[in-house]
Amino acid sequence: MTTVIPNAECVPPEELDAAGFLPGCGESEADFRARVARIRQVAGELRSELASSGEIECFGLRLPAGDQIDDSMIAEGADITEQLYGFRVTHIPGFFLSRGVGLLWGGCMIADPEQSLAVFLIRRAFKNRRRWWVYRREELLSHELCHSMRQSLGETTLEEYFAYRTSRSRLRRYLGNCFIRERDALIFALPTLLAPLGSLLQLMWFPQLWLWPFWLAAVSGPGWLLWRNAVSRRIVEQAHRKLTEFQVAEPWPVLFRCTRAELIDLGRLSTIGEFNRFCAEKSGSELRWSIICRRFIDKNRENSGSAG
Repeated sequence: MTTVIPNAECVPPEELDAAGFLPGCGESEADFRARVARIRQVAGELRSELASSGEIECFGLRLPAGDQIDDSMIAEGADITEQLYGFRVTHIPGFFLSRGVGLLWGGCMIADPEQSLAVFLIRRAFKNRRRWWVYRREELLSHELCHSMRQSLGETTLEEYFAYRTSRSRLRRYLGNCFIRERDALIFALPTLLAPLGSLLQLMWFPQLWLWPFWLAAVSGPGWLLWRNAVSRRIVEQAHRKLTEFQVAEPWPVLFRCTRAELIDLGRLSTIGEFNRFCAEKSGSELRWSIICRRFIDKNRENSGSAG
């Protein structure tokens, strides 16, 4: 089982970040290192159990060693996240699952941050092929790897936006963040049933019934989700424009590590001086921003200065 986790006591925080560990909001360096150490310990215990008994039990599921996802397959997803966002997770185990899955289910990550435990589960069909139905194996894995990195931020409003940027499909990249909670699928689907219901009522019992209220209600659910998605996309795009304007060579890794509030603040900056003060204040109070600046902002400036 893959358990390549840097020793939290011996390496710089930047290396932990590159390995897929993101400090939470306000998390101190000591707490961050302790959290990584706990994850390292739990991963080691799972590896030992898998080797000794041939299976592990997680979240009520019995996962045999024979169903473990090969490291090379997880690397397919890690290649994408490394290219897009500058991190490479190698410590979360993955397993193929065939029983008790939905008809169209492709995969997911199950995590319990309190127990420092997470596993990837994907459909067994991906064991011998890279694509099944509309899913691609590397996109599923990279999508869930994004969630594993950002879960320490404890917010949901932009989770799917960043995760769906790993998709090859332009449509999924655009619409993915419409569905950020389980109820969003119902908000999208249920109102659309009102239009045919109104037509049925008009046809069978009420010939004079106005249909426009039914159509208005039918588009309200999808319309709300699309509007919310457009607002979120605008926040990220505005922050991206500002980082590009301030000559940040790798804006996407920076954006990926930000909270929604921080993205809004970035989008409101007007000058490079304001940006420098913002970075100095954030890195002075947040370990996460200290890492962001050292990995993706200060390094770029040093390289530009050397080139000049």
